[in-house]
Order: sequence, then C-alpha cells, then structure tokens
Amino acid sequence: YARNGLRVLAVATRSLTGDAALPVSLSEYTPELVEKDLTFLGMTAMVDPPRPDVAKAVKECRSAGIRIIMVTGDYGLTAESIARRIGIVKGDHPRIVTGVDLQKMKPEELKEALQDEVIFARVAPEQKLQVVSALQEMGEIVAVTGDGANDAPSLKEADIGVSMGISGTDVAREAADIVLLDDSYASIIRSIKLGRGVYDNVRKFVVYVFTHNWAELIPYLLYGLLAIPLPLLAVQILAIDLIIDVPPSLALSREPPEEGVMDRPPRSRTQRLFDIDFLTRSVVIGVVIAAVALAGCLLTWSGGGWQWGMQLPADGLVYRRGTTMAFAAIVVAQMANLLGSRTLDTSILRMDWTSNKWIWA
Repeated sequence: YARNGLRVLAVATRSLTGDAALPVSLSEYTPELVEKDLTFLGMTAMVDPPRPDVAKAVKECRSAGIRIIMVTGDYGLTAESIARRIGIVKGDHPRIVTGVDLQKMKPEELKEALQDEVIFARVAPEQKLQVVSALQEMGEIVAVTGDGANDAPSLKEADIGVSMGISGTDVAREAADIVLLDDSYASIIRSIKLGRGVYDNVRKFVVYVFTHNWAELIPYLLYGLLAIPLPLLAVQILAIDLIIDVPPSLALSREPPEEGVMDRPPRSRTQRLFDIDFLTRSVVIGVVIAAVALAGCLLTWSGGGWQWGMQLPADGLVYRRGTTMAFAAIVVAQMANLLGSRTLDTSILRMDWTSNKWIWA
C-alpha cells in the first residue's frame, strides 16, 4: 500500500476490565501504558493524491534550477512514491532519512546526505529547522513551506517562509514571510516567475535610463573639449529627462516575464543589479545615440554656413535648428531603445508586440 502512495493505519483493540488501574488525567497516558495487550483487527489505506498542478510546478522548478526536498511525517515508502509521482525524485534509489536517523546524525553527515536525492520521512515538524540550518550552512537560499505551529521555527529561520493561508495555523502565518491564500504549491512557482520578471524589469529600466544619460553627457563633454557650440540646451535635457525618461520607464515596469525566464538558473547572491555587462550595454548604446545626434546637429549647422571653430548666436535660427536636430535624434533613438530594452535575451523580432500596451501608449 505504501509503495503505491497510500497512507496506512493499523487498527487494534484492547479489552479493559473494571479493575484496570488507569490514570485519571489524559496527560498521564503514555505509549507504554496504552500500546500493550492489543488485538490486531486490520488495516485501512487512504489516498491523498497530489493536486493536478503540482507535477507541472515541480517540473518548472527543476528547469529553473530550484531544488525541492520533501520533509514529511509520512512513512518513507509513501513519501517516496508521492515524490516520484510528482517528479521530486528521479533516481532509482533516493536516500530516505527518518526522524530517528536525523537525531543520530552529525552535522557533517546531514550535509553529506543533502548532496544527493534525499527524502526526510517520519520527521517531526521541529526537525525541519535542523535541515534548514544545514542547507544554509552549505550556502543555499532556503524557502520553507509549513502550516503547523511546530513549523514556526523553521519558517522563521528560512530565508523565505511560506505558510498556508487556509490550513495554516495563526502561529505559522505570523512566522512566515508569504501566506498562500489558496494553499497551492503552484502559486509559489508563479510567484517566482513574477519575481524574476520584476527583477528583470528593474534592470531594463536602469539600462534604459543610463543610456540616454550617456547620450546627454557626451555632447557636453565635446562642447568643453572641442570648443563647438553647445549641441543641447538645458531645457531640452530637462524635457528628455521628464518625458522620454519617466513614462517609458513606467511602461517597462509593466513588461510581463519573458518566455524563458524559468529556464535560467537562479542568480548568484553576489550578482549586482547593475553589473559590468549592463554598464557596457548602456555605454555602447549611449555612444551610438550621441554620435547620431551630434552628426545630425553638426550637419545642420554646416548646411547653414557654420565652420569648425565658429560660434553661433544662441538666438539664431541655424543654431536652434542644430540643437533641435540633436534633441529629435535622441528622442527617436530612445524610442527605438525602449523597444530593444523590453528583452534581455530574446530578439525583439521574436517578441509578442501586443503583450505590453503601455509601451505603445
């Protein structure tokens, strides 16, 4: 029965005579006192099947580089059968560690067991804390799910504690960082996907903003170094920062998670939000935009009779046409950059162009 994933209870009876010396208080009853002179009657097997969406969620976890470890009070064979059915274990002989085994284990032995496929069965809820602490000492980011009052220490100790909102106790909910309103494991996976999408959107926003900052800075540097007329007016930079910066950045924050976001491994805890790759990306795009803007400005000035080394009157039509050309080039280029910033890995030609209406607004 257990190998088929059923939970099995044995049923027995014991006849008590009238002169049997029994305690008055329930707290005085012990297993040694009760579990003797029993007559076995039979067994009952119950099925508690996993929810249909759990297997798919576990598969997504594996592709996202997230490892799942089952810690349960069920019998070992029952736990193994369920874990195999939903995809938590794949090997032929996963290690099954019971609560009794866990009590006898040294910290080094527990860490060694955690290196392989392992199931913790017949484990008391308070023993979860032992597993959580060992994983954290191994450098892992640990999320723990639980619903009982005894789960509170492990929920509190974990990097992310997830409590059940329906079946969870008040103590568990208070100790957790996240409460699942539907008690569904699949909700955790959806949250991870959305969380990765939010993190990506913040990075997209940062790169987008830094890009036009470079495009604004370079003309000012050339103005000081090469003694050319100022290619951008202060009011134009203000317009770029307020209009070409804020609304498109807010639109990027509404970008849905990219298609392959759950196929990436978890990022390192040492990874910076704005790393060298993103700095390089913003600089390269910013230099290209600045070059196009300056080229348009200088060509417009040259067409109006300007020569290198000459100064132009600030209220002259030729000067204003040149600065307008630089301003327009940055604005149009940033609109193109906005479309390119929608994705970190995928080509913009393969994106869903209708997935974010705020971009087009």
